[in-house]
This record gives sequence, C-alpha cells and structure tokens, in this order.
Amino acid sequence: MLKERSQTLQRALFAADLVAIAAAWIVAFYIRFRLLDVNSGSSVDALTESLPLTVGAGKVPLSMYLQFLPGVLVLWGTIFLLSGLYQTRRAQRLTLVVFAVARAVFLGLVASVAATFFYRTFSFSRVHMLLFGVISSTLLVGMRMTIYVALRRARQQGRNVRRVLIVGAGEAGKRLATAFQNYPWMGIDVVGFLDDREAAADLEAILDSNGRSSAEPEILGPVDSIGEVLDKMSESGRTIDLVYAALPLSAAEKIEDIADAVSRRTANMFLVPDLLHFDLLMNCRVSDIDGLPVIHLIDEAPFDIRQLVKRGVDIGFSAVAILLLSPLLLAIALAVKLSSRGPVFYKQERMGLNGQTFMMRKFRSMPVGAEISTGAVWAEKGENRATRTGAFLRKTSLDELPQFFNVLKGDMSVVGPRPERPVFIENFRHEIPGYMLRHKMKSGITGWAQVNGWRGNTSLEKRIQYDLYYIQNWSLWLDAKIMAMTLVKGFGHENAY
Repeated sequence: MLKERSQTLQRALFAADLVAIAAAWIVAFYIRFRLLDVNSGSSVDALTESLPLTVGAGKVPLSMYLQFLPGVLVLWGTIFLLSGLYQTRRAQRLTLVVFAVARAVFLGLVASVAATFFYRTFSFSRVHMLLFGVISSTLLVGMRMTIYVALRRARQQGRNVRRVLIVGAGEAGKRLATAFQNYPWMGIDVVGFLDDREAAADLEAILDSNGRSSAEPEILGPVDSIGEVLDKMSESGRTIDLVYAALPLSAAEKIEDIADAVSRRTANMFLVPDLLHFDLLMNCRVSDIDGLPVIHLIDEAPFDIRQLVKRGVDIGFSAVAILLLSPLLLAIALAVKLSSRGPVFYKQERMGLNGQTFMMRKFRSMPVGAEISTGAVWAEKGENRATRTGAFLRKTSLDELPQFFNVLKGDMSVVGPRPERPVFIENFRHEIPGYMLRHKMKSGITGWAQVNGWRGNTSLEKRIQYDLYYIQNWSLWLDAKIMAMTLVKGFGHENAY
C-alpha cells in the first residue's frame, strides 16, 4: 500500500509540476508584457536590448505565447523525468531536493533557449524567459517544501511509515539504525535486526506490542530465519517494507539467501556493505559498468564542478601571488646568485597525483653538488649544508615561492599534501600504512598537516594522518581555511630547516 501511495505521490507531483510550469509561463508573460511594459520605452526595454534574445514589438497577445506552452511542457516534463527528479528518496535531505530542482530548471531553460534558435518566425522576450525561470523555480521548490514539511510531521506522528528489517547487527547495521532513529522525518520504523552473533529476542512479544518499535531495536533471530520473520510480521499486520542487508563482503552466500527470501515476498531489499572495518578507505562510492554495481574502495576524487573551481583558484591565486611578489622574487634571486656559485633555481624530482613525478622548483639553498657524496639526505635540525642565504630562505620557507610556477603549470595545487622525493617514498610506503593514499590528490604548497605544525623532521605518521584527513574531508571551504591559516601563521616555523 505504501509503495502504491509513493508512486501515486510521484505521479501527482509530476502533474503538479506541469501545472506549475504552465502557471509560471503565463504569470511571467503578464509581468513582462502587462506590468513591466505599461510605459513604452521604459528602462526594461533598454535592459533587454543588451540580452541575447529580442523582445517582440508592440502589444504582444497572450495567444502568441500560449501556442508554445504545450511544447514547453513536453520539453520540461521530459527533462524532469530524465533527470531523476521523481525517484523515491525517502531519506533525501531538503537541500538536495532543492539542488535537484534547480538543476532540472536550469537544464529546462537551456533546452528552451536552444529550441528558440530553431524557430525564426517569432522572437521570444528575454525578460519573459528569465522571469519564467525564477517563477518556475520558486513554485517547484515551494511545492516540495510544503510536501516535505507535511510528510515530516505525518511521519513524526507515526503515519506514512515504512517498516525496516536490518540484517546484520554489526557496526554498519547499528549505525544505519541510529541514522533512521535520529531522523524520524524519514518515516522509517526499524523493527529489529537479524544476526547470528547474539541471542534473539522474543519475536512473539514484539509482535504483540503496539505502535512503533522501541528505541533500541532487538535481534529477532539468526540471518537464516528471515523468511519466517517476514511472514510472521506480515501475518501480524506489520508487514516489512524494506530489508537492509548490512553484512561484510565475505557473507556473499548469506546475502544471496537473503535476496532469495525477499524475492518471494513483497519487501524491497537494499545492500549496505559493511566496509567500516577497512581503515584505509579513500573516496569510497558506488558506480556501475554496463549495469554491474562497482564499489570504489580506494579511488581518486571524482571530477566535478568543485575540481574546476579549485583549479581556477589555483591559477588565479598563483598568478596574483607571482605578480605581487615579483619584487621579492627578484631580490631573492639576486641574493641566491650572490651567495654562491650556481643557478638561482633548484629543480628536484617529487611525486604527485597518482604517483606521477614532476620537477619541483625551489630557490637554491645549498651549494651545487651538496648531495654528491651523501646522496639524498632528509633535512635535519642543526645541519650546515645550506648557504647563509639558503638557511634564511629555508627558515622562512621563502625558498618554496617558485612552486607557484608549478601550480600554474598544473603539477601542484596551492593546497594539498606536500610532495616528497621518490627515493624517500620507496621506504615510507612500506613503513607507514596508507602512505601512498596521499597521492590520490594533487600535491600542494601548503597543507592541513603543515598548518598544524607537522612539517620538517616531525612524525611522519602524524603527517600522513593529517594528509589523509584532508583528502577524505576535502572541500573548497577547507582549502580557504588552510590558506588563511598559512597567511596568519606566516611561512616561518620552528621545524623549517
């Protein structure tokens, strides 16, 4: 019954969206041609002349726009359906709903504007199209907010609830149950668990109880009793709607048995692989290949708009930094040149994104050939390999400034894990668990570990811990925070040498 109601709600919402689109189309017309066009030659006309489409001259009849409304409804309705706007997502947050509507409206507007280029006998008003986009967005989001609030209140009062059985009382299963209980607006009633590791509760007593399940769902029986539990719950009038299998990947045979049992009933089944015992997950997500679900356990971050913004910030910030710091860069270059014989810049091989190596630029701080006899050596406090100018540059981190050119080239980012020399990585990768995961993101001039003091000859384990935290929790806001902390704290540090 709940499934039928859900589908009915989605169909009704689709129909309501079409009505809202039609209303927005007509209201936008009246605002543009009846309210804004009262005074001919107004500033509105002057504004529209600078926009991509042309406004029709004279008194435009409503019928001119109504003849295009069926095509708009078909176009927008198709886009809304293809964009997945009507998929049932009971646990979806309101912010994601608003984002989905905004994306669908944007696609609809783009498609509408593109379609006008194929119709040359009539010129659409630019202001009308803009008003149509704003009004339709407002109506569509407003309807969903109203439905959202109404359903949330109903579900909190015990109505429009779906009963859930969780197979697996491990960390993933309990975390799932806690999430459902913490957000009652989802309308999820966790009736209990099935698990082989703990004693089962009295199922008959639970069936005799009234109302929603207790705050602490109990284990109703072993995993292989799922068929019996589903049948008894159905006979008691408390049919299970959803079954979540929260089992480790090693329990493949049990998952297959669960699916077989569920397929013989009317419940829906979802798989929540218990991966929480893996300590080194990176960008974990699910995709598909020709319909086959693929779980990404260790992967680089997927390409999205945030990546473009980050790259844009890198280019803009580095260009401005090089321009503003050019007098300082020239002064440092001159000081390096006068301090010892040799080139101004020092190029050193480092490992970056996905293990690719690149030549990182720095101001030269040591005499030429300083590592010929010793080989690659980790910088330590009290060493005397640096020149007098080089020691100052290291202490203040000014020797790192040429890396802004690496950022412009694309080898590095302003913020990210600091790149290391391959000769050292060969040892670190075997000694420190998860070390190579730091190469799942582009290296940076500054990073979360550095602004928290983990730089120079400090604990590598702690540095990796902070690097992995940054990668797993990366956001544009975190980048901005790290850049601000770097500027506030300055480039100098007691562990820089």
